[in-house]
Amino acid sequence: MSRLGAVSTADPERDRLLINALLTDANPVIIFPEGQMIKDKKIIEKGRYIVFNTGGRRPPHTGAGRIALRSQFLREELRLCYERGDTSSIEELARHFDFNPADIDAILAKETVIIPVNITYYPVCAAENIISRVAARLVENLSDRTVEEMEVEGSMFTRGVDIDINFGHAIPMKRYVKKNAGLRRMLADGKLYLNPEELKRAGPFKKIYVSIMYEYMAAIYAMTTVNHDHIFSYILAKYKKDRIGENDFKNRVFLAIDKLRRSGLNNYHRSLDQPQWTLLSDDFHEKYDRFVKLSCAEGLVTTGKGFLVRNNERFSAAYEFHTIRKDNIVEVLTNEIEPLKSLTRSFDRLMLLPAGLTRKKIRDHFKALDRKIFEDDYDRYYSEGESKPKTIGAPFFMKHLFSRKGLVLVHGYMAAPEEIRPLADYLYGHGYAVYGARLRGHGTAPEDLATRTWEDWYESVGRAYIIMKNSMKSLAIAGFSTGGTLALLQAANKPGRFRAVVTINAPLRLHHISSKFASFVVAWNTILARFKVDRGRMEFVTNEPQNRHINYFRNPVSGVRQLEKLMDVVEERLKDVIDPVLVVQGAHDPVVNPVSGSEIYKKAGSEKKRFIAVEADYHGILWKEKLDDVTGGVLDFLKETCP
Repeated sequence: MSRLGAVSTADPERDRLLINALLTDANPVIIFPEGQMIKDKKIIEKGRYIVFNTGGRRPPHTGAGRIALRSQFLREELRLCYERGDTSSIEELARHFDFNPADIDAILAKETVIIPVNITYYPVCAAENIISRVAARLVENLSDRTVEEMEVEGSMFTRGVDIDINFGHAIPMKRYVKKNAGLRRMLADGKLYLNPEELKRAGPFKKIYVSIMYEYMAAIYAMTTVNHDHIFSYILAKYKKDRIGENDFKNRVFLAIDKLRRSGLNNYHRSLDQPQWTLLSDDFHEKYDRFVKLSCAEGLVTTGKGFLVRNNERFSAAYEFHTIRKDNIVEVLTNEIEPLKSLTRSFDRLMLLPAGLTRKKIRDHFKALDRKIFEDDYDRYYSEGESKPKTIGAPFFMKHLFSRKGLVLVHGYMAAPEEIRPLADYLYGHGYAVYGARLRGHGTAPEDLATRTWEDWYESVGRAYIIMKNSMKSLAIAGFSTGGTLALLQAANKPGRFRAVVTINAPLRLHHISSKFASFVVAWNTILARFKVDRGRMEFVTNEPQNRHINYFRNPVSGVRQLEKLMDVVEERLKDVIDPVLVVQGAHDPVVNPVSGSEIYKKAGSEKKRFIAVEADYHGILWKEKLDDVTGGVLDFLKETCP
């Protein structure tokens, strides 16, 4: 270790070596102010910085501040000696601290500063790994401390870990020397302070050491990189009750992340900058799923009937310092962000809100977001003579004052929310709240649709789901054409969340032969675009819609390809749809091959399912004379499943 530059704390030459490095700038000096790893991350107690050591708690070491301050004090001594021409004192200091007197100008040109550094690891969890297993086979009776460290650090090594290193602003030691009258008097007395013990005992130094320590400790722990696990842990540990609904928990986490991003705090994990909607949409969220599984495995929480139940006995227990990361990682992570007072106070206020108010905040957030996304897309892609009025393409929310049942309603490809308005009006008139979702790329212009993927459409439905989940007690989902296909995928990804799933002319197969060549055309267009060749590219084909006041007149080839991908994904996932399903299919649909309806009915994994065939030779059966056949069947099914 010494060859790598490590200096033992027991080395009698320690201070002289470190001060030499700081005076001459021969090497930077790295000092761990705690003296050892703080495993429980508990560094504040009753407003004071403390660390665990040898069975008890003590203030952190002041060694980093002491070495830094002493080096700058000696630099100022040298400066005074230089100014009064006292070469003998300079030479004596040079001999003691092993530097060349000829380097005096370079030494005086510099100053000693402390750079606070924070290193945050994510994720941190204890689990058996190849390192811990090999060690257990080779060594008998490993100590609990060794096992814990191998399981935690070994997991970081074998599974991977993000390491965030944050550097704080420099803390100049010259400021402390200049502003302290006691130190100024010591400099003026002309004495050379060569004995470290003499300075260590000096009254002015003792007080300043503590002040410096508090400054760099505050800076270090204010730079903790906040991540998902910190927020999950803090809310779980600090929530006033030992039982919290999973939806309520996720809502509070989402709002906490939003507060964090608005707080002006820059040191948070990059994953928190990503869209967090999947946390609320009940789709798979890797970080939430991992946190809950780990907490359950450690006996910290239990889950059931949509609730997280905290095991308070585990949170009030006194843990061994060296095993706490293995025994209760939630408390460790909670402790780690405790120094971020402004942030944790905002989290504490958030946890005082009643669940109904958090639902309203989430609902209002996503309603505003959905509207803003539409407005921004419309303004960006507006095409004179081609874009329809905003009232055609905007998402809509129809809700009675005390609505407790409702559904997400989704339009089809190249259409807009206005397409599903007749069905929405009918169901609203029979007591159902309805959110008419807008799929990205729709209700604006074909150029917008050409940029979108089926995942964008799915996310659009996800936002609508979040709004309705936080508005209704009973929820169904229905969609026309592509909207029906997306409704099926929503149900497959979150089984048991919907009272009913309704598809109307949802495609698994299309009639148009041109759709079969979409993937080839997209590939051809991509090749030409790569070589910056415009001639020969076919990005749009003409569309003759039934509802000319709603649909596009140009169909982007790339959009057809995305529709094909969506159909392939949904066909594979139909077996995962377990909620009650109603399949409505036009018997002579000229756009969607009617075999689609029968295949959906056959392959859906639902025990309760119903098929309705509508005698129509056109695709848009939510309009014209066949509307009553559709609305009546849909309402009857909803009355049975979502009363």
